[in-house]
Amino acid sequence: MEQERNNDQPNELSGLESHGRYKHENTVNKCETLDEGTIAFMHWLNSDDKKSLAPTSNPIVLLKFVNDVHTILYDTYLCAEIDVEINKGIPYCKYCKEGDCAHVGFAICIEQLYGHRRSGTGETVEDIIEI
Repeated sequence: MEQERNNDQPNELSGLESHGRYKHENTVNKCETLDEGTIAFMHWLNSDDKKSLAPTSNPIVLLKFVNDVHTILYDTYLCAEIDVEINKGIPYCKYCKEGDCAHVGFAICIEQLYGHRRSGTGETVEDIIEI
């Protein structure tokens, strides 16, 4: 009887959950901000399978990196290949058409970690993993 009464009372969070707020999705990691791109990079860097395109493995995966030119990523949430162009040192995501999305954050991390070691030639994730 007590339990039935509790079920009839409205839950304070139920309205928020129906609008998408406070909902936790454990299967997909959507990334939107520069900080989330940095977190996605750290997740990818510590991943056992850096080539896995499964959304539960890596939110963003590096496909190809050309120092100071562009970085090609795969966003597992969007299921899309993403090109982040570097023009005069300024990154720009061609997919989002922004300079401050998660893809740019990820690309900045790649540039900072691997860019100073390379000479502008195209490299795949296999080349970078060997470093």
